[in-house]
Amino acid sequence: MYCYTRSPKILTQEIWTGFIARPTKNPDGTLNLMNWECAIPGKKGTPWESGLYRLRMIFKDDYPSTPPKCKFEPPLFHPNVYPSGRYKLSIFIYL
Repeated sequence: MYCYTRSPKILTQEIWTGFIARPTKNPDGTLNLMNWECAIPGKKGTPWESGLYRLRMIFKDDYPSTPPKCKFEPPLFHPNVYPSGRYKLSIFIYL
């Protein structure tokens, strides 16, 4: 993932507090590393402050040549998110 190519120091900064990312499980109990459940905490001082927003990341076999598909579940109201839950911009590239 893009954020892991940065200095490990940034991963310990306060911005990462409360973020959740984990692979889903297959029916046999093994981990599905191509399908991740994530959650992003709302930023303090914004209308989203009290929320924890769920996001699904689906990776294709050609990852990292193509980015994962990301979708908020359930969809949320935000200027950069379509009503379907898909995001409009590459908002995650700057994390």
